[in-house]
Amino acid sequence: MILEYGIMISTYSSDYWMDLIRRDHRFNVGESLEMLDSLSIHELMSIADSMTDIQVGNRVTFAVSYNINYSNYCAASCPICAYYVPAKAKGKDSRGFELTVEDVKKELEKAKAYEPTEIHMVGGFNPYLPLEYYEEVFSTVRKYMPESTLKALTIPEISYIAKITGNSIKETMERLHNAGMQAHTGGGAEIFDPEVRKVITTPEKISGEEYLNIAKQLHKMGIKGNSTMTYGHVEKWNHIADHMIKLRDAQEEVPGFLSFIPLKFSPENTPLLKMGKVDGPCSGDKDLKVIALARIIMGKAMKNISVYWVALGKGIAQMALTGGGNDLVGTAASEKIFGATNRRELTTINELSSMIREVGKIPAKRDTFYNIRGYF
Repeated sequence: MILEYGIMISTYSSDYWMDLIRRDHRFNVGESLEMLDSLSIHELMSIADSMTDIQVGNRVTFAVSYNINYSNYCAASCPICAYYVPAKAKGKDSRGFELTVEDVKKELEKAKAYEPTEIHMVGGFNPYLPLEYYEEVFSTVRKYMPESTLKALTIPEISYIAKITGNSIKETMERLHNAGMQAHTGGGAEIFDPEVRKVITTPEKISGEEYLNIAKQLHKMGIKGNSTMTYGHVEKWNHIADHMIKLRDAQEEVPGFLSFIPLKFSPENTPLLKMGKVDGPCSGDKDLKVIALARIIMGKAMKNISVYWVALGKGIAQMALTGGGNDLVGTAASEKIFGATNRRELTTINELSSMIREVGKIPAKRDTFYNIRGYF
């Protein structure tokens, strides 16, 4: 950096960063921050879009997904979450629920109308459900929807289920996998930095290091899934870059992450907002920089950078497809977790396809494992 007329000016141009990228340079946190500081958002997105063209081409994918949330009772009660009902309030709070197997069957009947490529199933840290519950639910999903992939549970959920049922991660996952769970969701990563986690989570949730270790365990077992990051709350850019780099390094060590999904924090109805720790959602400018930075930092290690339109809104999501994003996650029918923050946007296959075509990309339906199932 140099000082000119009292203003800090970067000595690094977009050509400098592009040269590093062409040489497959592995960016560290300091370089990532310098790049953010030295490039305009348009330059950053342009670099990311060029990388996207090289790594995945001009195609933008999405799954036809149906969400089933099996419960909202949670022993963690994280300040970042608007979805949970405290587990100790079971029977005392009318908002709490647990789906029975019969309830799940009814949800699956609704799901059939969408012809989903995947069933997405998460809940919370429910201390009342035995491992047999998940086995029965998962086997029911596979029986009723054999043509759909069952993608279930966040990594912290898997850890919690293992803990309260007295099983190892390996034993737990072998049983759940045998029952029909085909992929993990990758949720619950939040931000890996321990100081940030103290603000946005509670001690019941695993650390960032534990998240990565469990992910590598699952991937060694052949159980793949996504990776995530929740941003736009109390974190700084160095925490974001560090999170992405840790995911990249874990992926290079034990491949198994199918995509990276940055999740924009939606503050409405969350304890974090009520405590005054945040004052609203972050800007669209930050959303676009996060997607672009993810593409640049993760390079060849994580070729699918997903844009979650439910969290971003469709306008910003569409713009992000021209700055590093190559996937719109899914149709997310019946999604309830972001819905608890009053984000209740709906979409259709036709709308997602139009969003993609309008920015000059080719829309394609995929399954959970990024196998193409059709073009539009």
